[in-house]
Amino acid sequence: MAFDRTNTPKNLVALALDDKMLYGFLVLAYSLVKTAREDIFLLVGYFPEKLSQANVDLLSTFLDWLCVDYDVVRYLPHALFSERRHLTMTTFLKFVISDELPRPHLWLDIDTVVTSGWDELFDAIDTAAPEAALIVAEKIEGPQTRFEGFNAGVLGWTKAPRQEWYATLSSLPEKRFSSEQFLFNTLYQGKTQRVSSQFNFLSSWHQEFDKDNPPRVVHFSGPLKPWHLHRAHSRNWEGINSTWSLWFQAEEDLLREIRRTPLANRVNSAARTALFSGRLHTGKGSAASWVLRLLALLGPLGAPVVWALVARAKS
Repeated sequence: MAFDRTNTPKNLVALALDDKMLYGFLVLAYSLVKTAREDIFLLVGYFPEKLSQANVDLLSTFLDWLCVDYDVVRYLPHALFSERRHLTMTTFLKFVISDELPRPHLWLDIDTVVTSGWDELFDAIDTAAPEAALIVAEKIEGPQTRFEGFNAGVLGWTKAPRQEWYATLSSLPEKRFSSEQFLFNTLYQGKTQRVSSQFNFLSSWHQEFDKDNPPRVVHFSGPLKPWHLHRAHSRNWEGINSTWSLWFQAEEDLLREIRRTPLANRVNSAARTALFSGRLHTGKGSAASWVLRLLALLGPLGAPVVWALVARAKS
């Protein structure tokens, strides 16, 4: 369905993806539609060199199956957009889309999943103070919170003016080129309004996770994503990081509902591809990515590795 800025439902969600994040998008979109209180409109941006035409066709067919209003928009990257470890140039589309979309809307990173009540964020956006340009979530302080300011994976854009970002990006040293987190906290300092951490609950905060009162938005920030784990280990993984269970539950619901449709084979194929989509590197914090890749290769035979990890997590 073509995107009409003047005639979309109130609850507009903007996202951006590439080939590596496609399957994560399918699960996220499913969770958004199935838990929303009102109709939503999905605006999905992509760079053509980062998302194949076959995957553009798949996501469109999938969203048609979900019966959600949407538009898929092709963008061209700026010269300064670069990649660093698990952060890709697609990350910067949150700036480009917000510039082209002056009306209030919600931005979500693809590595999130939502539960009932997530769209209360729109209430906060609609009632924001005039000086608030962004609705952002509080953070949980502790050793697992290694950033200053707010996390930029969930952003409620109000009707306040956007901040010019390209000049600031141009002035940053090269090692900062992929840090949109730094940019947001620099440009919007003093222009944010906070909501509960339940609306951007990082998976690294899993020790604070309450399964009986789950967060509204869980954010799997960092290089490790639930779709990188062989599903033979999903239940045991709760002993390592219990927040992942919400993503696996959304995936299970999706696959159950879609299994008797013509889309089933294509979605299952995307899941298999996603299993090996993690970016491997040898720098700081790389060991966990290699462990997930090993488990993907071993399948059920990797159970002893997971048991050892669970035992270590409990010790």
